[in-house]
Amino acid sequence: MTQKTIVITGCSSGFGRCTALDLARRNWHVFATVRKDADKESLLQEAEQQKCQAHITPLLCDITQSEQVAKLVSDVEQILRTEAGETQPLRLDALLNNAGTAYGGPIELMPLEDIRSQFELNVIAHVGVTQAFLPLLKAARGTIINVSSISGRISVPVTGVYSASKYALEALSDAWRLELAPFGVRMVLIEPASSPTDIWKTSLQRSSEHIGAAGEKSPYARLVKMAESSAMQSMTKGFPVQKFADTVVRVLESPHPRARYGVPGSATVLMTLRRFLPDNLWDRLIRLAMHW
Repeated sequence: MTQKTIVITGCSSGFGRCTALDLARRNWHVFATVRKDADKESLLQEAEQQKCQAHITPLLCDITQSEQVAKLVSDVEQILRTEAGETQPLRLDALLNNAGTAYGGPIELMPLEDIRSQFELNVIAHVGVTQAFLPLLKAARGTIINVSSISGRISVPVTGVYSASKYALEALSDAWRLELAPFGVRMVLIEPASSPTDIWKTSLQRSSEHIGAAGEKSPYARLVKMAESSAMQSMTKGFPVQKFADTVVRVLESPHPRARYGVPGSATVLMTLRRFLPDNLWDRLIRLAMHW
């Protein structure tokens, strides 16, 4: 049986790293992107400890840089060619667009540079990576999984820009799912809730700057401090990251995956509530919950 292959972006930590190791243990050949040599070595060491190092290939790539994405595709194709031989067509069974960033803060105070960088990584880079790998994915009639967020369905104060980037990814995924259907390529969204990952660390550093910009007496200062507390909780609590990896496996093993998967399942309750509550009631609920 031919070994299944997948490219996963953002494998330095969190969802990407956990999923890369999980699939490698399941005998998938995982091409795992990281941005630093130290992360590459760390991933290889953990894979060796879990006795799956033969099935994981870490590759350096900043997916916001088109020349690095081109090299990533070239490296993957070269390895696939070595494994498949000269006579077999190259194919990639799956792509997991996981890399992402999150900067929190009131929209009024957020630097345009931070807004652009979130859209560049969370949206545009995913489009670029997907476009680059689509020929291989079409050859395999493969699966593309885009990692959105519960914030791609629900927008609240402080995470508005992050939510906007995830809303955009959801819209692109909905359109692409229909466009790729005739080619037999599946497009799936995973929408995680809060989980103990590192994604909000950078946001916490910027939050202090936003407080300074607002002034300690501004209502924004209280809002940002509340968001800092919430972000700290999400880094230590929330659902286990293994649940995310389990969901990816579920998608990949399903002959007919759904368009969307909330993780954990309870996240869909909040999304359903947002869908059916009138805006004025939803706003009142959020303001009460955030003491705003």
